[in-house]
Amino acid sequence: MLRLLPAVVAFLSFTQGAVSLRPQHHTRAAHDLTIRADALASAKADVESFLGSDKGDMIRSAMFSSIRTSWEQGTAAGGVLEYDNPEYSVFGSAPFSNNGAETPLIPLQFALSAAVRQTADGRLSQNIGDALDGAALDGASSGSVVLMGTFTDVDRKEYWANASARELDYVLNVAPRTSTGAISHRADSKQYWADGVYMGFPFIAYYGAVTSNQTLLQIAYDQCRLYRDALLIDGPTGKLWAHIYDDSTKTWSDEGIWGTGNAWAALGILRVAVTIEKTEHAQHMTNQTTELYAWVKEILDGEFAAINDDNLFPDYITGGPNFSDAATSAALASVAFRAATLHPETFGLNYTLKADKVRQAVLDNLTELGTISPIVDPLVWDQVGTLSTESQAFGLMMVAAWRDWVFPL
Repeated sequence: MLRLLPAVVAFLSFTQGAVSLRPQHHTRAAHDLTIRADALASAKADVESFLGSDKGDMIRSAMFSSIRTSWEQGTAAGGVLEYDNPEYSVFGSAPFSNNGAETPLIPLQFALSAAVRQTADGRLSQNIGDALDGAALDGASSGSVVLMGTFTDVDRKEYWANASARELDYVLNVAPRTSTGAISHRADSKQYWADGVYMGFPFIAYYGAVTSNQTLLQIAYDQCRLYRDALLIDGPTGKLWAHIYDDSTKTWSDEGIWGTGNAWAALGILRVAVTIEKTEHAQHMTNQTTELYAWVKEILDGEFAAINDDNLFPDYITGGPNFSDAATSAALASVAFRAATLHPETFGLNYTLKADKVRQAVLDNLTELGTISPIVDPLVWDQVGTLSTESQAFGLMMVAAWRDWVFPL
């Protein structure tokens, strides 16, 4: 077991210096391989038109009004960071130290709320009501923005360092483990949820990047691998992820291929991959990042093959209803745009043309209140919902990824 709380002082000392980073790449190639030359001017005009409208603010304000739980807090913070302060997201060119960009105020406010509501055992943003929602990984979804505070809000550096170290200690040393060593998504049993790949493992990788700790980068990769091994099944459009497996009882709680579950997995795997790539350890972990991107491609290929006639992804491909879900759609479109920007040689026009149709369908269905629609209920996965924080955050992630694909960082 890796115990890190005693290392907070060493962490504070380490982060006085900047981490050596690899610059973002493929900006020209991304355009050459993922967007037709005759379409680039139109795409730029579309992005500028969107940014000049109030649609982004509407999506964001609707998201702010809906936050209630730990996973919502972290997902919302991630969406806002990518939309408002992309230089400090993992997709920026130098995101793991103070890079001189504008202070990420709103993400830091989210981080402060998460730290204030940290439970005694270390879970961020979970001290709400009786604090017994049973989640082991959801609180870690706020971990990266909390740790970001150590170099973007240095007056509270020790506060941010302690809060993020306590969250990491909980994830690595307190949360239950499955029979394979995977960190359970639940605190009261040993379960794999596809959602957990976004909630927990990008934070572990981010902590490793900020502190130059290759062991943590490897753990993040390993956890993605263990979850994929447990949840990957054969579907009608290829191998995709089932939603929930209970390792305590050795039974499926939800063997359905749920769209949002696959989106959570792709979002998390992508963030682990790009985080590793932007550290000085990247050259020693090319096998890991190659596999991570292959797993992202696997999800995109299977989901794009199942898309509905309205250019939105179905709620379930198997095991549940197939009504169109704009939440899944926004999330997977964001993954496709990001992957195309990072590795256009693998994620070319075949992905971006489809992703752009999905983006347009999502924005065409935006309601007058700024809500993403139609969406799945985030708590009842086989029912249509009205408002969810994650769908709004996915909308911000999609628009940010689209913007950064057309106008690379």
